[in-house]
Amino acid sequence: MSDASAQKTPERRTNYRQLFSFAVYCGMICWIIEYPIQPVFAAANQNTLLIGKQALSQDSYTIPIAPPSRFGGMTVEEILRLRVKAVWQQPLLIGINYRPSEAVFCRLRSRSAWRELPGDSLSTDDGEPRPSAGSEYVLNPYVLVAATIAAPPIESNTEASAGQLFPSSLFWESSQCRATAVYDVSSALRNTDRVDAEPVSLDDFSLQLVGMNARDMNLNYAAVLPHEADGVSLPQELSEVVLIEQYLRHDPHCGAAGGCNEVGPPQKEFTGLRLTKLPARITIRLWSDRPESAEAAPDMRFVLEFR
Repeated sequence: MSDASAQKTPERRTNYRQLFSFAVYCGMICWIIEYPIQPVFAAANQNTLLIGKQALSQDSYTIPIAPPSRFGGMTVEEILRLRVKAVWQQPLLIGINYRPSEAVFCRLRSRSAWRELPGDSLSTDDGEPRPSAGSEYVLNPYVLVAATIAAPPIESNTEASAGQLFPSSLFWESSQCRATAVYDVSSALRNTDRVDAEPVSLDDFSLQLVGMNARDMNLNYAAVLPHEADGVSLPQELSEVVLIEQYLRHDPHCGAAGGCNEVGPPQKEFTGLRLTKLPARITIRLWSDRPESAEAAPDMRFVLEFR
């Protein structure tokens, strides 16, 4: 005798709870992007990257690099709105509780001038100021640790004409808790031409790290193990666990009338780096909470490649 129940086609049921949750999730994303947020910050940073076991995708993919922009005269609300919009362009990477962190953004002043990014390559033909220094971090939130590489001046003693390199590509592997930013230093070496007839070398480039995006994403500690750096000379302090302290602020003594917004002063542990060869590579270990040592398994690895 056959089992009639075994021959029944399973009934397909719609999971209305999941559909409702998904609709609410999408609605919140649209609301956050559409309306400016107020400069009121959460008491504690609850931002969460969806990586490792929380990753929503097993795929690896490239994230476009946004060009720097002019922030002069903007309100804090407008800048935070740009930040939130940039973050939500990658909804598979960020938890729904994202909010710009107080530690990074609360020291800005509305409608202030901003320091300009150096470099003739960023100058404009309409007489307007160059893009704002700091906008490259605000608009590229997934460059968790940026390498600020200052090219040499085109003319001797003309610091204002010195250029700054930006990542040429950004590659994320969220399920592996790893991302890679690539800098095309070789092109800068070929294209930089000084009038003093001295060839440009790696020794002419200054290098420091900026980790404010990692801090905003609640990855507050960093370290670089010597064996995870190739072609990069590191300061001794960076081999130990470092609390990331970088942020954006208003400096009333920057030289502009009324002061200007800018990237906070360089963090000593992230300065003094030097490229010794190309290609070069450095892996920055990142943790949300202070680990017992720099050898502890990190929450995230952010790799910088210099080609």
